[in-house]
Amino acid sequence: MKMNLTVRKLPGGICIILLLIISWIAIKGWLDQLPRSETIGQKAETFIQLTCGILSLMTILTLYLWKKWAQIIQYAWAVSLVITAGLSALVWGPPMPHIALIFGVAALLLATGILKVLRITFDTKKNS
Repeated sequence: MKMNLTVRKLPGGICIILLLIISWIAIKGWLDQLPRSETIGQKAETFIQLTCGILSLMTILTLYLWKKWAQIIQYAWAVSLVITAGLSALVWGPPMPHIALIFGVAALLLATGILKVLRITFDTKKNS
């Protein structure tokens, strides 16, 4: 039995919404943190956070445009998300390595899940 197109594309649509939310939070966080960045770690995390926000939007674009760049941009987004999540617990406030590890693992699981759903829903694997 074939699934309805709407039902089949729904998980991909949810992932696109998640990417838009991640992009918004990352870019807004960059704007908020930029003037408060004092240490090299804070500046690096803030820059990577902006990169994560931009790559979130680019990940959405590669579903429709620039398909040959999709895999590279998606992996770069995943790496930037993990680094931003892990680094934030180390450079803002007292360093908390255990929390940074938990944030990094959670971000990796989130990114992996989103990318798997996008590959299944939009069949981006065939273009890489």
